[in-house]
Parts: sequence; C-alpha cells; structure tokens
Amino acid sequence: MSNEKLLVPTKIVHSKRRSITIIIDRNGDLVVRAPLKCRQTEIDDFIKSKADWIIKKRLSAMNSTFKPLKFKGKEKITILGMTFDIILTDTKRVKAVEGEIYVPQNEPELYLRNYLVRLCKYKIPRRVDKFCEKFGFKYNGITITSATTRWGSCSFNNHLNFSYKSIMCPPDVLDYLVVHELTHTKVKNHSAKFWQKVEEVLPNYKTQEKWLKDNRSLIDVI
Repeated sequence: MSNEKLLVPTKIVHSKRRSITIIIDRNGDLVVRAPLKCRQTEIDDFIKSKADWIIKKRLSAMNSTFKPLKFKGKEKITILGMTFDIILTDTKRVKAVEGEIYVPQNEPELYLRNYLVRLCKYKIPRRVDKFCEKFGFKYNGITITSATTRWGSCSFNNHLNFSYKSIMCPPDVLDYLVVHELTHTKVKNHSAKFWQKVEEVLPNYKTQEKWLKDNRSLIDVI
C-alpha cells in the first residue's frame, strides 16, 4: 500500500468534541474523530501534519503479530501486569490463583471478558477516588466499556469511561490511564496545559505512556 493510501481515513466520525483525534486500531485502520462542524479541509490538514506518525503506526499495525486468544493449547493472559497461564475447566466461574487462571471451557472468551469487566468495576473506582481525594478531582460517574481502540474517555459532564482492557495493564500504568481521564475533567483537550497537569500528578507519566505503546500486543488478545 502506498503512503498516499495510508493517509486515507477508513472512517471519519463527527461528534460533540472540541478537537480532532486520530486512532490507529489493531488492524491498521485509520479512524478520525472530529467536531460536528469540522470541515474536510481541516481534517485533511490535520492528517497531513501527522503523516509520518500515521504511516509508521499503520504499517506497524498491519505487520504486527497480533494473535487473539483461541483457548487452545498453552496460552497466557496479563492482568494487572501479572502473567497467568489459562487453564480450561468444567467450572462455571473464573478464578485466578498463583499464576494460573481457571476459565470455564464452555464459552471461555465470554467468561474471561466478563471477569475482566468485573475486576475493572472493582479496581478502577478505588483508584479514581484515591486521586480525587489527594488532588481534588471531581467526576460524575464511571462506566466500564467494551472499547477496543480507546483506553478511556471523559465526557463534557465529566463522566469517565474506561475500557475493560485497562485492567490488563500494570498498576502504575492503570494509574496513568485514571489520571489521564481525570485530568480531562479540568482540561478538555491535549494541550500543553493538559500534559502539565498530568505531570503534576504523575511526574514520570511518559514511562507509563511508553509501556502502553510498546506492549499493546499483550493487551489486544481478547
């Protein structure tokens, strides 16, 4: 595929937002999210400004060794930064014990995904409240989503959304995802002011960002 074709969006989504965002999903598709009244020329100019990054990321995604879980043979999954061997059983619930996670062999993907969602619903609100108490953030609710291309989001009324995949990250990376969305309760864009506030809470946030970029293949298995 030529570089010109790599800069053609797979999908453009207009919504109530203030800025243009580009997402390269695990299949290499280019998704552009733009404000409702954003003109095509603005989108084209934004894509051009990010051309080198887009080409690099799309080629990387297209050539990746992404392998979804098939629940056959010896497979592993990472939860809160720890690696578990997946063991299929006749039970009706998921249980993680000492490096092994037991998953019902009947619809294992469904059971495992539901387990990750439940774990998110337990862990994430506690991490959110920790940072709110310490740094004065305020929010209007939390939803765990099935999003596969976005780690999280913050609505205009400060409702926080987190992908169930977040729980597969190490604790410090999960904290970064939480702080990122909480910071959007104060700054609704990714301006220098936004990153300054993130750094005030997590001085080494770039380390967590790098982990997310370098280890996406560990997360995108389910």
